[in-house]
Amino acid sequence: MIAKTTGTTKPKLYVGCCLTGASEAFTTGVEDFKVALRDRGYEVFDFVGLVNGTAADVYNWDIGHCVADCDAFIALCDFPSIGLGFELCEALRLKKRLLAAAHTDAKVTRLVLGAADVEPGLRFVRYKQLSDLLPLVDELIA
Repeated sequence: MIAKTTGTTKPKLYVGCCLTGASEAFTTGVEDFKVALRDRGYEVFDFVGLVNGTAADVYNWDIGHCVADCDAFIALCDFPSIGLGFELCEALRLKKRLLAAAHTDAKVTRLVLGAADVEPGLRFVRYKQLSDLLPLVDELIA
């Protein structure tokens, strides 16, 4: 399915996740997921990462650009992350379209699960493979 576009611009997505405590296999899977989203017609913002720029650069990029400028935010909650929690809170405040997800085996904080029960703009789902989320992202943007 090709993502709906507004005019000539592609819908902008930010995929946020834990980087500091995540496994290499997970972060590789996230990059593959972002490629699949791009193949579906989305513009997907990239991370500054763990080594590029200063701490202020990371904050300004992630919050001031990625969260602020995205049309939808996909929060991958597989690993604990204070940064991802910060991004989720800001995305809620900005009333962004939100999809939070975690692998079926991941332990997820009850705060995120409770937020999905209380906040009307936040949906939480479990997945077996990241590719399971592709149709849900299409729904979020539709």
